[in-house]
Amino acid sequence: MDIVIPVFTSFIFAYVAIKFFKPIAIEVGLVDKPNERKHHAGHIPLIGGISIFVAVLMASLIWLPNTLELRMYLIASAMMVFIGALDDKYDLRVRVRIVGQIIIASLMIYGVGGYISNLGDLFGTGDVSLGPLGILFTYIAIIVVINAYNMVDGIDGLVGSLSLNTFVSIAVLFMLSGNTSYLSYPLIIATATLPYLFFNLNVFKKSTKKIFMGDAGSMFIGLSVMWLLSMGTQGENASFRPVTALWICAVPLMDMLAIVYRRVKKGKSPFKPDRDHLHHILQRAGFNSRQTLLIITIFSILMSLIGILGEHFVVAESTELFLFVLIFIIYNKYVRHFSWKYNSL
Repeated sequence: MDIVIPVFTSFIFAYVAIKFFKPIAIEVGLVDKPNERKHHAGHIPLIGGISIFVAVLMASLIWLPNTLELRMYLIASAMMVFIGALDDKYDLRVRVRIVGQIIIASLMIYGVGGYISNLGDLFGTGDVSLGPLGILFTYIAIIVVINAYNMVDGIDGLVGSLSLNTFVSIAVLFMLSGNTSYLSYPLIIATATLPYLFFNLNVFKKSTKKIFMGDAGSMFIGLSVMWLLSMGTQGENASFRPVTALWICAVPLMDMLAIVYRRVKKGKSPFKPDRDHLHHILQRAGFNSRQTLLIITIFSILMSLIGILGEHFVVAESTELFLFVLIFIIYNKYVRHFSWKYNSL
């Protein structure tokens, strides 16, 4: 019951927030308009992320312990959603977004005095301790994860489904470790995502109209994932090993790293949008939007399961890292092949 009530509260607030913010978004022009890259019909309200944040904020303030760590997370999240909403409305320059993300990362790092200092026994020679370099690593990790979830948001339901898988996986890892004190955090965020998915996928066609996550939402999701991973992997009472984090957010990371590699190789800016993501390639291969969503979501779940099972059976971290890198190399090779085959730009 200690978990059910906060989770139910989160769901209700998310649903009410969507109903409340939808007409406001249309009135102020916080909508996504079709263009050469975006092929949806009509102007779609960009309120999915705002509704998720409001739900997480309210459920956390009502039910969760008022800790410094939680306060810093909520303040940083509010700033992230604000910057994302500005980007949704005014299409901010990449440089402005990155500066904003660095400021927010600083709040997360210095506000609670924590950062990623231990990467675990990645090479079979003992734990990799970063020392002061951990601060720089944490900055990079936060920016990478935020932008990974932001960049993967390309078809209906994708970023919602991938983030739902990540949050549920983190909750499973907390349960397996016996660390139930943190269990409410990922479950509250996961449940707040469900109403967005119902509207985004137009599950109940007569009572819901499409909304999008927006940059406010995808960047908030990325920040939340990084916060939970830091809590779960660091400190004396860590719930799971750092290498496991790679598996439970594998698809956004692999998609981002692969596409940045391809863009740089072509002499393009790694931040310049194109239609070369995994979901674009699958659609050009003949799969429709729902089939593409299903394929990528299943792949994401399978990767998470590998990570969770590796954690449960205490598979050597060096073995898990090697396997992850091997899968990424295979993934990148075949994605590049199919990208060329199906006339990618």
